[in-house]
Amino acid sequence: MNSQGLGLKIDPTDFVFALVKLLAVFGALIWGMYHPMAPNGRFFFLILIGIYFIYNLALYLCVFKFADMAPKIYFLELIIDLIFLSVIVPMTGGLNSTFTLGFFLLAAIHSFYYGLFASIGIALLVSGVYIFSCPDCLMKIHWTDISLRAGFLLLLAVTMGYLSERERRMHRQLVNAEQLAAVGMMSSQIAHAVRNPLSTISLSAELLGDEIKKCRGFDTKEAETLIGSIMNEVQEVNDVVEEHLKFMRKSKSGFKSCDVNALLDSLVKFLEKEAAHKGISFMKELEGNLPDARIEESELRQIMLNVMRNSFEAMPTGGQIRVYTNGGKKDIEITIEDTGIGISRENLRRIFEPFFTTKDVGTGLGLYIARDMVITAGGGISCESKVNKGTKVKIRLPFVS
Repeated sequence: MNSQGLGLKIDPTDFVFALVKLLAVFGALIWGMYHPMAPNGRFFFLILIGIYFIYNLALYLCVFKFADMAPKIYFLELIIDLIFLSVIVPMTGGLNSTFTLGFFLLAAIHSFYYGLFASIGIALLVSGVYIFSCPDCLMKIHWTDISLRAGFLLLLAVTMGYLSERERRMHRQLVNAEQLAAVGMMSSQIAHAVRNPLSTISLSAELLGDEIKKCRGFDTKEAETLIGSIMNEVQEVNDVVEEHLKFMRKSKSGFKSCDVNALLDSLVKFLEKEAAHKGISFMKELEGNLPDARIEESELRQIMLNVMRNSFEAMPTGGQIRVYTNGGKKDIEITIEDTGIGISRENLRRIFEPFFTTKDVGTGLGLYIARDMVITAGGGISCESKVNKGTKVKIRLPFVS
């Protein structure tokens, strides 16, 4: 029977944790059976090891069953394991006990799991429990020995956290490179397939517009407006295709100037009807007399459209989008702030990665392409967010020199 038949979600990391803990329990059992100690003490020790084994078995069944709660379960495991060691260590020789090595093992495996920044907190927690697990022993061991052991523990934890962080980063880069290579191979074919019908639609709309203009005695204003909308949308799709190809080719075309306030004002007007339908309102605070930004207008429009569309999706029950600009000494800062559901801290670190998305439908390229365009123009982009409070995206673009 496979893991899916059991309803378990088994991850390689969980297997490694379970295997390490199983080996630790097995080693403690062998130690307890053969190490010299009083019969009563040996019996009590083996009982504790049995309870510890049952606890670990129950805990890892929970991890395999509720994989999404693994970080919380492993933190609870760390606390329980530290309590267990603080009981075992005084029974088996104090701070000179072989079981003090368990503190180093816990610091290493949990630092590798949680990463570099958490490893410092883990090391401090484990060191504190280690030092005070046998208060009577502190008088028998010189403080330099205690300090050196705590230092080694901290060094081990931070090293494992760093190695974990580097391995995860390299893995993400490798996956992203493979995905981008695959997308690049298909981009030209997809662009060609999309552009052909777009050209047909655009030509047909133009011809239809010419025919409507020939009509006399009829009110053709609404028809002409609709045809204009069709032409605008066709151009928007064509721009998206062009920017996608430009991104894949990493072409470096010459910079053009863009009136940021005029573009934002136009884009807000374009989106207002759709926003009102979804219960979303706009608030603009555009600083006057700003110089043009050093970026192509079509690129900035695509960047802003990506960001605002994300804000729309973050406010399914309505809300407000605040758009404002500020001028600095050498650049313009554009801020898009919404009152949506926000982004978790874990996801916030990855929103600019290619193919990362929390949506059921989406490529995960929108913000990555936007970031690439901004950086290519010599600017910068950042994002701040709080869950259930909203998200703020800031974009800096240099002035035209």
